[in-house]
Amino acid sequence: MWSATTPATPGRDRRLPRARILRRRPEFLAIRREGGTESGIPLKLNWRCFPRAARRVAVVVPKACGNAVMRNRIKRWVRETWRNLQADLTPGLDSVWIARPPAGRAGYAAIQKEMLRLYQRAGLCPASAKL
Repeated sequence: MWSATTPATPGRDRRLPRARILRRRPEFLAIRREGGTESGIPLKLNWRCFPRAARRVAVVVPKACGNAVMRNRIKRWVRETWRNLQADLTPGLDSVWIARPPAGRAGYAAIQKEMLRLYQRAGLCPASAKL
């Protein structure tokens, strides 16, 4: 059974547990209002830290980024990169990633580099972290 402290990638199951996904609008608004923001060309990061062990994430991809196939591809890229980085991130971190139209053209490698760069610029991930 999944819990807030279960690792996001146990065994072969690559899904994120529901406890690790932000879904409610009030949570998004609170993160935007009370937290920090870092912006890049293909992605924008809104974040907030809480005194707890679990890290949570949300991915927002507007229709301006492309058709449904492209939007889902961008979400998969962001979620996979987050899963690989989560062990290096600050405990209790809530991250909301907002894709911008250039994200689909950027590709997976560029999304990975941009996420790592924005986390490091926000001071949420050590400079020694690698993908």
